[in-house]
Amino acid sequence: MVSKAQHCRSEVYLSGLGWTPIDPADVRKVMLEEPPGHLDMTNDKVAAARKTLFGAWEGNWIPYNAAQDVRLPGWEASIPFLMYPHGEIGGQKLDDLDPDAFRYTITAREIVA
Repeated sequence: MVSKAQHCRSEVYLSGLGWTPIDPADVRKVMLEEPPGHLDMTNDKVAAARKTLFGAWEGNWIPYNAAQDVRLPGWEASIPFLMYPHGEIGGQKLDDLDPDAFRYTITAREIVA
């Protein structure tokens, strides 16, 4: 199951370097989850993650979309991007950031042709 594996990848344009990948989310994850937890920016583990992930992305990921301003069938407003599943009932959008009101599971499997 990969339901909690969603992630946003970012790129910034830097003069002299061009489009550069950055991954602030994984740096934040190190800060929150590496023992003993709640590490600050001066911690060696955090500094190493910042150095590694400025100019790089972790390679084990599958992009599901690269769209912006997405228009879904039957939905009048555009969605700025699809990071989380979109759900609605009776024309009312569900709050995809409210785990008590909107639950989902994402699964993955190898496809053999």
